[in-house]
Amino acid sequence: MKQKQYLRTWGTLLSLCFCLAAPLQAEDAVWPQWLVQVKQQKAQQPEQMLQLLQQQQSFYGDWPVELQVQYLLQLSDVYESLGKHQQQQEVAERGLALLGERRDLITIDFWNNLGFALEMQSQYQQALHYYQQASALATELKAEKLHIEADINIAAIYSIQDKFQEALVLLKSSYDRALVLKDPEILAYVNAELGLLYVGLGFDKEAIDFMEKAIAGYEALGWQKDKMDVLFNLARSYSYLEQYDKAMQSYDQLLQLAVAQQDQANLYFAYLGLASTSKDNEKLDAALAYIEKAEQYLPGLQSTYQNSMHHYEKALIYRELGQTSLASQELAQAEQSLSKEENDANQSSQLWILNLKAKLEADSGRYQKAYEHLDQFFKGYHKLRNKEHELSVEKLRLGFDAQRQQAQNELLEKDNELQALRLQEAERKRQNQWLWIGLFGSTSLILLVLLLWQLARRQAQMQAQLQQKSLEKTH
Repeated sequence: MKQKQYLRTWGTLLSLCFCLAAPLQAEDAVWPQWLVQVKQQKAQQPEQMLQLLQQQQSFYGDWPVELQVQYLLQLSDVYESLGKHQQQQEVAERGLALLGERRDLITIDFWNNLGFALEMQSQYQQALHYYQQASALATELKAEKLHIEADINIAAIYSIQDKFQEALVLLKSSYDRALVLKDPEILAYVNAELGLLYVGLGFDKEAIDFMEKAIAGYEALGWQKDKMDVLFNLARSYSYLEQYDKAMQSYDQLLQLAVAQQDQANLYFAYLGLASTSKDNEKLDAALAYIEKAEQYLPGLQSTYQNSMHHYEKALIYRELGQTSLASQELAQAEQSLSKEENDANQSSQLWILNLKAKLEADSGRYQKAYEHLDQFFKGYHKLRNKEHELSVEKLRLGFDAQRQQAQNELLEKDNELQALRLQEAERKRQNQWLWIGLFGSTSLILLVLLLWQLARRQAQMQAQLQQKSLEKTH
């Protein structure tokens, strides 16, 4: 069966920090220049901005409370971008403690930050609690951008919990609202998350369409880290479609960007992706070399779930190499790495492990054990993937795609209407210009005729006067 994505978008959220809903330009004049710089560049240069924040840390105690709150919010955002989720959690909790009972836009930002930090540490129920609080307060304050962000986060938790129908409904709503909002950050974000969800549902061609739009959006914003996160998912989609050359090219592009950005997390995912695709393409020696290279960067991810999925992937490679004993050891590590909450929340991970465990028992000739694991696998799979659920998701997807196409057609029609109106306006302006030119020419001609008539009349009067004087002299 197809394996679900390892985490959600490896930070499709990571650099997406919606700081304040009000325009920054109006507020920036109030804050120190270094804070303004962090706000503007944290998504593009998080490492440098972390250094800048750390340089100011010694002055923290001398600042007014509002500046301390802003400092903590920016520091939390930067830690999110760098994948340092334990530090992100600590800073977000400090920020909320400083706010106390205050409930405003900054509170929503901290709740989204804290929720994401908890989610990346597999504390899904706690993360969902903060996301739902953020969504409710954003609705109350009519902060649409922050509201969409919180709802996308909630949908991601639903997806992790295999509640694909609920996730798709919420993401569809977020997509429709994002189109109305026309904010490039939120549009890139929702496209990235929809792409990831479609990968999980097995609709890889549609997923590629969403992810390519997300990559274009992040490229336009200059957010290289977010672009890398989506590149990983795009490459996996190509691998699922057995387009291995395109998958390897995308992973190689990710690797080059990660090296340039000195991004340890994406270095891990680039090597992991190269290993997985090499395995699928039956290049097993290369796969083992890549997975061992990836393992060097695994401790920095601070994720027990990813640790489990890493050992699961390595077990698959060892099995393909015929090294059943080593594969069983890796699978045991994968099983031990998952926390109770992760097992309860992500039933798919249990199914992957059970399926591989059954195969390894069969490879070792322990057929009774293999049968028992396989029986557990099929019972779990039937419970998770019943036909009614599959049909409801398919119906939702088709309805969403039809509405999306209709919305695109309506936008194209409106754009054509606008172009026609502009052409009509240009034609009217051209006609008005010719009218004014004609009026000006006619008026000028009339004035010229009057001027010539006056000149002729004056000359006639002067000649008459001269003739009169000549007659008087003669007499």
